[in-house]
Amino acid sequence: MEKFNFRLNKVLEYRESIENINKSEYGKAKKKLDDETEILEEIISYKDSINLERDKLASKTTIRNFKNYDLYLKSIKEKLIEQSNIVEAAQTNAEVARNKLINSSVDKKILENLRKRDFDNYLYQVKKQEEKIIDQIVSYKSSVK
Repeated sequence: MEKFNFRLNKVLEYRESIENINKSEYGKAKKKLDDETEILEEIISYKDSINLERDKLASKTTIRNFKNYDLYLKSIKEKLIEQSNIVEAAQTNAEVARNKLINSSVDKKILENLRKRDFDNYLYQVKKQEEKIIDQIVSYKSSVK
């Protein structure tokens, strides 16, 4: 009997390559999200430290310095809002990449299951063929006696 040949092997290889591409894209999107989240956390931490510094110097500082602190804090808040928007966009991109990865994994798994079923059927046919040959040999030997 001929060796096992999955008729959709090229499609399976294509789906595997698509899955690998999607894994890579998801990894990049996740890394980008992590980096942007870290930047956001740094901005929040910096803003908190500036607020603490301002509060410590509250009794010793002038109104002009307070105004400067407030202006500076407003600019930090703007950066914070901008970075929050960047993080939201990165989350959306990561979610889209994750969904693409899930879909490509499901598509590949379907073909893998089909391949396994075909291979099991192939093994069954081989076993049947072997049994048939054994029966022929036994039948021939018994007829020769």
